[in-house]
Amino acid sequence: MNHNVNRVETGRRIFPGMKTHFLLLAALALVAVSAQAQKAELTFGVSGLCGMCENRIEAAFDQKGIVAADYNLETKQLHVVYKAKKWNEEKLHKLATGVGHDTDKFKATDEQYANMHGCCKYRDVEHGSCTGHDHDHDHDDHR
Repeated sequence: MNHNVNRVETGRRIFPGMKTHFLLLAALALVAVSAQAQKAELTFGVSGLCGMCENRIEAAFDQKGIVAADYNLETKQLHVVYKAKKWNEEKLHKLATGVGHDTDKFKATDEQYANMHGCCKYRDVEHGSCTGHDHDHDHDDHR
């Protein structure tokens, strides 16, 4: 009979430890879900003509809090995965305009646009030198 009492006491001692482990696992799961909820995605239009434009646009998004940025030259669409606490839609558009590229919501200043290499002048395609040339060229000195 005394033996059964020990089993009950042992069970009581283990249960609080199991409860603590369960609560710890639940807290970790909540943190993991919360971290996922902080990420957001956005796709928007960005003007560009060539591989150098693509490189410049993607490089502008190499920022803390931006998980990934991929510019599709054919569709003129930029897809961004970012941390919502740090970035919002307007700030993301401003990164593109900051390096001279108009977006579907904001226009780069004339000064920002003028700083781009001649072949990247998408506003005046007739005078841009990308037409008929290799669109994947890279002029690092003109970024």
